[in-house]
Amino acid sequence: MTTLLESLIPQRRIKRPALNFAVLGVIVLVMAIGGGSLVMRFSKIEEQRELVQWQNKLNLIADSRAADLEKWLNTYFQELGAVTANPSLQLYLTTLLAPPASDSPAPEEPAEKVFLRNLLVMTGDRLGFIDSAPSERKTIHANVAQPTGTGLALIGMDGKVLVATAGLSAPSPALAAKIAEAPKGKTTLLDISKAEDGSQEIGFILPIYPIQSDASAEQQMAKLVGVRKIGSDFTALLRQPGVTEETLEALLLRREGENVSYLVPLTTSGASSLTLTTPDLDAAKAINDPGSFTQARNAAFKPTLMTSRAIAGSPWVMMLHINRDQAMAESDAWRRQTQMIMFFALLAALSSLIAVWYYGTSKRIWFLSMETGRLAKRLTAQEKLLRVVADHQLEPILLVDPINVVHFANEPAANAFHMIPADVVSKDLVALMGPARGSDYSEANKTALVSGEPLLRTWHKEQDGSEQVIRTIHIPLQTLPIDHLPEATPGVLIIDQDITEVVSERERRLGLSGQLINTLVAMVDKRDHNAAHHSAGVALLAREIAEGMALGALLIETAETAGKLMNIGKIVVPPELLTKTEPLAQDEKTFIRESLQRSADLIQNIPFDGPVVETLRQAQEHFDGTGPLQLKGEIILVTARIIAVANAFVGMVSPRTYRPTTISMEQAISTLLQDNDAQYDQRVIVTLAHFMENKRGKETLTKLIAKEE
Repeated sequence: MTTLLESLIPQRRIKRPALNFAVLGVIVLVMAIGGGSLVMRFSKIEEQRELVQWQNKLNLIADSRAADLEKWLNTYFQELGAVTANPSLQLYLTTLLAPPASDSPAPEEPAEKVFLRNLLVMTGDRLGFIDSAPSERKTIHANVAQPTGTGLALIGMDGKVLVATAGLSAPSPALAAKIAEAPKGKTTLLDISKAEDGSQEIGFILPIYPIQSDASAEQQMAKLVGVRKIGSDFTALLRQPGVTEETLEALLLRREGENVSYLVPLTTSGASSLTLTTPDLDAAKAINDPGSFTQARNAAFKPTLMTSRAIAGSPWVMMLHINRDQAMAESDAWRRQTQMIMFFALLAALSSLIAVWYYGTSKRIWFLSMETGRLAKRLTAQEKLLRVVADHQLEPILLVDPINVVHFANEPAANAFHMIPADVVSKDLVALMGPARGSDYSEANKTALVSGEPLLRTWHKEQDGSEQVIRTIHIPLQTLPIDHLPEATPGVLIIDQDITEVVSERERRLGLSGQLINTLVAMVDKRDHNAAHHSAGVALLAREIAEGMALGALLIETAETAGKLMNIGKIVVPPELLTKTEPLAQDEKTFIRESLQRSADLIQNIPFDGPVVETLRQAQEHFDGTGPLQLKGEIILVTARIIAVANAFVGMVSPRTYRPTTISMEQAISTLLQDNDAQYDQRVIVTLAHFMENKRGKETLTKLIAKEE
């Protein structure tokens, strides 16, 4: 019997193809991989070559700008140093500081003071310390000056102004404090700061010594203080002549604690200070590693090429950066074009090889290729069907790779970003969601990939004025089912689910359950006034112990609920037995002790989230296995072990009608610790002791017990 395929093929002998299909596949694969690798390697080498050229260019400009800044600072220190070394200034200042003769009247303004002021005015005018030189000159001999915050001044060691230009006749308190803090015998740079009028200022402090004296701190007799505006002459130092790139700029930075401050000029984004931990911030890298060249991002989160230099004699770091896309625009375009040409050439070569093979194969292979085409169309149709199914899901769905680049998004996910699915693909999560939310998703993806297990997290967000509860599932995939990625590329499937209504319903149900529990507990308390609030005390300690042992939220809630409900079995105990003042007989004690099991029987049909019923049934088990059910050690539920310790402790320290005396909380803890893992779990007792001693447990429990009395 012949097959359908055989019936369609003419019955004649077919020659064996000259080139085997498997061999051809291997050759095509090797050529594709090898050619693609060579193309990408060539592109990478060209990119690195262009980066090296930009590194050299930026280094040259940075060295030039840093040298000009250091020269500017040295020039001012040298010019002001020449003033402090002026013999006339030293002589007149010495005379001015000398105590006046008691028998001679002091002149209205000594000639020495007039000379010194004129010297300061001329020097300040020449060096740019005076905002308005003509008006300053007019007030050389005036008695009243209008302080502007800039100028030159001679300051005594006691902080008083001896002689000053008009602008510094009355230094501000902040400036006076900086002058007082300046070390004796040292030249000091008053760092760039903001003036009251919003402009920026810089200052210098130089020591002055008597003529022909040693330049030592002990000999210093005064200080020369100069404050001037940061003007165009300073900002011009940050501009390299002949530079045409619009985004190439030099910024002056300064470390301030854990932040980096932008001094001159401000960043294009308007930021004046950012934390050093800002991800990929070029300014942070410039501060932490001056002199390095790297690719980073500026304050506006745009990619940059950056290098930096520390400015000697100052706390500044000069950063030179340029927008990476602008700098590499021509290179990127050329490389993309070259890649396309090389890929087309590779494709042409592969196509030629396949064409030769195609025409040399038999008709059977041709029929098989037709079948393959049919299957490809079928798979394409299935892919479209899966896309339709995914787009009609209510939950947003994303597929991302290990570096958090999106490779698939259904319509609900794209709508959340106000985009279409095709535009979401190839975008970074941080770019789509913003730094805060994108970082949360990125960290969760990383955890899921490392652990190899799905990660479930719940978070909240504001939507149209109301709070939504979102549950996000991060499912690690060993291989992303994306055709343009390597087969071994792992990734994460992200599904967001809006569980606001589910959470609200659960909270409502928990509220009703809480009201029911409180009603049952109140009913028991009314029947047993002597042990009122006992279960409340057990519940309080049970919750604190569970939290101290770092149990999960479900077990913490289980321990607290079991503590509240442990005494409801006393409903069937006669009131006269509960309020009996004489010591209880053995059968009476047994009857009351069995009320714990009756409590479990009464609530066994209530659907609690945790093992509340099992906790009550095992609460009377002994850690050494001698309890009623003979459960031992870790086999006993941890919540049951907690209830056992909390119940025993509250019973010891609480007064009862048949037991007028109680023991102290310290004695109760000591008694429990002596148990030595016989009846109680020692770890639970240690956690209880920690709460009582270090977390105000005594005060809290004492107030609760006082309510019983």
